[in-house]
Amino acid sequence: MEPDTPRRRPKDRSELECEGPARKVGDDTCDKVLAEICLANRRGSPITIWDLPQITGMPLHAAFAAVRTLEFGRFVIIDDNPTDPFGATLRVREEGTRRVEMQRVA
Repeated sequence: MEPDTPRRRPKDRSELECEGPARKVGDDTCDKVLAEICLANRRGSPITIWDLPQITGMPLHAAFAAVRTLEFGRFVIIDDNPTDPFGATLRVREEGTRRVEMQRVA
């Protein structure tokens, strides 16, 4: 039996461009985290803060700090999980990737 795939929201885009925006956020840690969140979103896979250390190889505290920085910069959305803050699902903001692309052009 195959595992259930998560349902996509109408606003989710499978064609999210991940590499360009990720290289323009500013620091390597945030760039790496944003790229991984974007790739997971593009695949339709849920990704949490708990997943980031395994995927990126960085410590949990560094991954958490990068996610909070990206949230503050309006690049990602943290869908809060009140029972497990590190289990919150992460999504890339479409507007955030567009804003980064506009900065690259300017």
